[in-house]
Amino acid sequence: MSEWWTYTPADFLMFSPRVYVRLIERYNQDFWPLHLVFVAGMLAIMVLVLREVRLAKVALLPTLAVAWIFCGWQFLWLRYATINWGASYAAMAFFVQAGLLALLSLDPNHCVAVSRWRRYGGSVLALFALLVHPLLAPLSTRSLAAAEIFGMMPDPTAISTLGAVLAIRGRRLLLLLPIPLLWCGFSSLTLTAMEDRGAIVPIASIVLVSVLLLIPDRCRTSPKER
Repeated sequence: MSEWWTYTPADFLMFSPRVYVRLIERYNQDFWPLHLVFVAGMLAIMVLVLREVRLAKVALLPTLAVAWIFCGWQFLWLRYATINWGASYAAMAFFVQAGLLALLSLDPNHCVAVSRWRRYGGSVLALFALLVHPLLAPLSTRSLAAAEIFGMMPDPTAISTLGAVLAIRGRRLLLLLPIPLLWCGFSSLTLTAMEDRGAIVPIASIVLVSVLLLIPDRCRTSPKER
């Protein structure tokens, strides 16, 4: 029996990269063009967040809740779990996150972060996941047919959530960070095992969120809210 320290992440992979990519391609084919609805809706909300419009805070968390429950159900539970038994547990975590998002959406005391760095940094992270992340597929030796889209796939959904929560963060909203951060860590390990260059993205997101959390902020009522 080999010594435990001789194992690599690839030794624990239960599927081949080719099987994983093909799973995403079929999944995207099944639901196209729903991807555009998710991205367009979230993009519109993030524009309002940047402008500090009150409507953004009302719509953001319920929209994220829909994205988490759809992704957890359709991708993790019904598809990914067929090749990775751990995905069923991840799906349960996604359902918990959706419940937290729905619950906290009822709290009217969310705020726009005073720190410009935090608000803009969080918004840029969310916009990156919405607009740039899907285009990284060719860099990971995949076709655009296997692109990962917000609301459909876990990585861009988790990263968008991290950025959006930081942009409007209230103290209770900190409860929304652990599950997306844990997913980013898990995803990075999985992509590393597949020797996918995209593994750097979830890790970089964790680092950026950690840096932004170190920037002090306080709640205020924006003069632009209406």
